[in-house]
Amino acid sequence: MDRDAVRTTILALPEVEEYVHGDLPAFRIRGKRFATMLDDEGVNLMPGEPAIRALTQQYPQFCTERWWGQRLAAVRVSYGSMPSALLEELVLEAWASKAPATVLRAHDAQRGEKHP
Repeated sequence: MDRDAVRTTILALPEVEEYVHGDLPAFRIRGKRFATMLDDEGVNLMPGEPAIRALTQQYPQFCTERWWGQRLAAVRVSYGSMPSALLEELVLEAWASKAPATVLRAHDAQRGEKHP
């Protein structure tokens, strides 16, 4: 997957807004940032600390922790050799961690899934 494909994957999610943050493309859902494009090889995703820790342990070949000051804030995902389906799953997880319950339910209903 390349940078354009990652951007397309992110923008395909409901209510995603792209904006510029620190001269980089960033993405949010209803004002909550969940992703920032870094370069042609990686993206920062913000699924919350427990998920960040789990992802870096489960996929150390693709994921590294990103700290901002004293806070674990994101997981850097190197997507160049990552399977597309896995990257899509990680993007969805970061988006879902910030999306309101009503948006999640509507998204899941559209996909034929149920969300608690």
